[in-house]
Amino acid sequence: MKKVLITGGTGFVGKHLQAELASRGIPFSAFGRRQFDLTRWENAETVFKNNLDADLILHLASFQAAGEFPGKHTAEQFFVNNLIHNHALEAWRKFIPQARFIAVGASCAYPSAAQAMTEDKIFDGAIHGSVYAYGATKRLLYIVPAAMFGEDDDFDEATAHVPGALIARFVRAVKMNLPEVEIWGDGSQVRDFMDVKDFARGLLDLAPKMERDIVNLVSGRGTTVKELALAISEAAGFRGKIFFNANRYTGAKEKFLDATKLREKYKMEIPHNLAPGLRRTVAWYAQNYEAVKERRKFAEA
Repeated sequence: MKKVLITGGTGFVGKHLQAELASRGIPFSAFGRRQFDLTRWENAETVFKNNLDADLILHLASFQAAGEFPGKHTAEQFFVNNLIHNHALEAWRKFIPQARFIAVGASCAYPSAAQAMTEDKIFDGAIHGSVYAYGATKRLLYIVPAAMFGEDDDFDEATAHVPGALIARFVRAVKMNLPEVEIWGDGSQVRDFMDVKDFARGLLDLAPKMERDIVNLVSGRGTTVKELALAISEAAGFRGKIFFNANRYTGAKEKFLDATKLREKYKMEIPHNLAPGLRRTVAWYAQNYEAVKERRKFAEA
């Protein structure tokens, strides 16, 4: 890699990707919506023309959040993300066609009824209605990660993924000396989680090897919500009661991505041990709690 261009490079994943590139001594140019809003063609044209020497484009830019956000912004997500992706692809075609273009997808692009979430099944069925608009715009993309966590994540429970929301909940409970933390479901639900630093390293190792492929960049092993909650609780030093509310919505019982192709075709593995990354993230959030506890991903969610 001579130079990497990162769209959406100032967000949560982008910041960690920048750090990994810097540690490897690889030149890069990263930008976010405030610098070049890719919903506007003239911005895409400008930033791609400014980086004609890039030989790898990592496309992270998207308009997304977890929680209830996709259900409240269905049409807006579909419209905005199609603009972002179409402009990025067209700017690549017109100005830097010699570069390799690797885009990051999302597991919600898989059919909601899929049992084995292998890459050949990604188009075989309907996306879950709660994330249909966002998932549909991610089906054209190539690397599919698990739900990530790490420093600078979204910790707002209205828009955060499960790890960020639970970290915020347990750290707040410790700070406020709360006696109990409630978690939706009985805790037996199995999901995919990964440290953002493992993703950044894996992405840079995988990108040079890929050629028109879809790859799940994951460990291939699920984690129960109870296991995740207990690990976060321990890292935060919470000594109260954890109440698993089985009467609240929990979604599918088991849902995690298969890593067979990653192991067999690309000879790579993503670590499954979440504890070190969770401890690091909890420590960062606790240390920065006052500065980030009111931070919101969007002005309105």
